[in-house]
Amino acid sequence: MPEDGDGTYRALIAELAGLVRLAHTALSGATAALTSPADEVEGVPAAEKALAELRARIEEDAAGLLDGPAGVVVGVHVGTEAEALGQLAQRLLEAAWARQEREPFDEPLRAPLDGIADAALDLVARAADVLESGAPEGVADVLTELHEAGRRQRLLYERLIRAEEADPVDTADLVLLACCYQQCAAHAGSIARHAVLFSHAGASV
Repeated sequence: MPEDGDGTYRALIAELAGLVRLAHTALSGATAALTSPADEVEGVPAAEKALAELRARIEEDAAGLLDGPAGVVVGVHVGTEAEALGQLAQRLLEAAWARQEREPFDEPLRAPLDGIADAALDLVARAADVLESGAPEGVADVLTELHEAGRRQRLLYERLIRAEEADPVDTADLVLLACCYQQCAAHAGSIARHAVLFSHAGASV
């Protein structure tokens, strides 16, 4: 790396955290469109704008912002996770469009889905913060909260299994959406899990 390698590396970390925050913006907009039809007008454009910027910045980073072993490791790892989060946001947008003509989910089933979504989005936002700070306690908090997302998913599944008269299309959609949010949480955990290592790598460049 050049003489100002530490500054360059920190700038890369900040850029990558920005990618994760863009993914969070896209996920939040898609979730608003999906769970609150009244917010669809604003949610969809916000999500689509964030997704377009996310894709462009990932391509830019891949084209030349990575430098040195540490930069390549953190850049490829976080870039891959951010790209995956963007793909999940796209799937949520598609689900929102597909459900336009259907009635909203019943409240007893929608509530745990909202809980999963809230937990997953919070984890993505916190993963970006932890990536920048490299704070071990922040990493521990994110990894602990992963269990909460899983608990909420189980709660939804328990209710679906007991809901014998539930619409099968709604049931399938709820499971698919829960899986999307659980994957968001997992990607956030993957980003946070290595944040301390990435922070220490920056100190050595």
